[in-house]
Amino acid sequence: MGYKAGDTVIVTREGINHVGVVLDKHLINKQSMYDVLLESRSCITMLNTSTSKKTYINKMLTSKLCDTEVIQTTIPYKEMLANDDFPIYHS
Repeated sequence: MGYKAGDTVIVTREGINHVGVVLDKHLINKQSMYDVLLESRSCITMLNTSTSKKTYINKMLTSKLCDTEVIQTTIPYKEMLANDDFPIYHS
């Protein structure tokens, strides 16, 4: 399962869950990596879905909450994309 730009995801960061939106997807060594803008307006680069990391996209919570539209991000992704309002986030 992969996420595309504009998808709402749950990011688990040191045991705390945050809602965010995917900004970009990269393939590095055959692994999908993501740039995510959190609702706190923090930008995290190069996340993956591996639970062995301290910060990762939580696939289980994302599928339960975001994919069923129980939770939606408050980040106006389409508006920010149209206005080129995203932070510079590539590492």
